[in-house]
Amino acid sequence: MLEVALTLIDTWCKENNYIISGYYQANERSKDSRVNQVAEKVASRISDNFSEAAIVMVDNSRLTVSCFEPIVNIYDHHENKWKHRDVTVDSFEDWNEAQKITSALLESRCYENLIDFDNHLDDLRNDWTNPVINKSVLDLC
Repeated sequence: MLEVALTLIDTWCKENNYIISGYYQANERSKDSRVNQVAEKVASRISDNFSEAAIVMVDNSRLTVSCFEPIVNIYDHHENKWKHRDVTVDSFEDWNEAQKITSALLESRCYENLIDFDNHLDDLRNDWTNPVINKSVLDLC
């Protein structure tokens, strides 16, 4: 299933002039923000086509509605290993704007409408590109 998902996503990105530059994941357990085998496998495939690919892991234990500081761990591919990069507010183009948008999305419980690829495969009417959430983000910008 992973190969099917990656192939479909790759095709969609090429058709829409997007570059897959990394992989993000939020683990199911709130105290687990480790990079697992799935994240490494997907990100390694991405890095085959984009040398500056990164893994972004959400640290659920630090997730709050206010999100005053970045709650992600970023890993870069270096010498065939994924190495942790220091993350600060300065690591982001506009952290304050991102924080405001994230807070608004969390408060509105937008995540309840998130469609992942498994949802799409269960029912092809579910759009894994999440146009409703994307519109919400654009409306908040």
